[in-house]
Amino acid sequence: MAVLSWLMNRGVLLYLALASIAFAVFYVGNLVYDISLRDAQYFNGWILVAGISVLMFLTFRKKVVILPFGQVRKWLKLHYYLGFVTVGVFVVHTNYRIPDSPLEWLLWCLFVLIAVSGIIGGVISKVIPPRLEARGESILFERIATYRVQLAAQAEELVRQSIKHENTLSISNLYNDMLAEYFAGHRNIIAHLRASTRPLAGMLGALDEIERYLDKDGKGDLEQMRALVEAKNNLDFRYANGALMKLWLFFHIPAVYAMIVAIIVHIIISYAFSMGIA
Repeated sequence: MAVLSWLMNRGVLLYLALASIAFAVFYVGNLVYDISLRDAQYFNGWILVAGISVLMFLTFRKKVVILPFGQVRKWLKLHYYLGFVTVGVFVVHTNYRIPDSPLEWLLWCLFVLIAVSGIIGGVISKVIPPRLEARGESILFERIATYRVQLAAQAEELVRQSIKHENTLSISNLYNDMLAEYFAGHRNIIAHLRASTRPLAGMLGALDEIERYLDKDGKGDLEQMRALVEAKNNLDFRYANGALMKLWLFFHIPAVYAMIVAIIVHIIISYAFSMGIA
């Protein structure tokens, strides 16, 4: 839904139109270069290198916060739309065909990986932040594991407390059968990525089933356990979605640096064989 509303935004449509115009200007320039009997591969190749260089500046801008290079938000927007143009330039540079040498295959695979992971990352950045904001107060991803351990300790303590009360062994039994494993680690990752509440409903249903066997003290313990289960579910939700936001970078960023090295080798080989003469 967030992606659809983003696509229907008037500003987005305007920037997509500008990106299309930029690509059209490049395409006409490439045709003119080709008609003039010069090797258009050098022209569109250097345009491609220039586009990739500008795209990489986003990483530099995020790390350098004290210099006046403009807002990261604006650079991110440029990154998105210039990325679309760069994909088009790449297709033209490959002459609309698959590679025929190991180095070209490496470059092709790296670029496709970067483009696909970039698109996925763009979608993730539009979908997940609103999800997390809807869950209330934000939690640093690095602190989630600590909070999970604290909740697990509180659940164990609550079970020990419940055993001291009469007629409350049902909580202890349910904890041993289901909840101990639930609190021991991050659970229901796929369900949380799908924003499904079915696993939580199942556990809360199991807690409701034993309520009729409990006395007043036991029902008080049960309420506390229910709150811990819901808090753990919220942590798992944040962990699943936050991990996805970080995971795609492990594909995107290393592939970018690997491609830069491959591009340098590609340029050296190209000029070594032709001496830059089209």
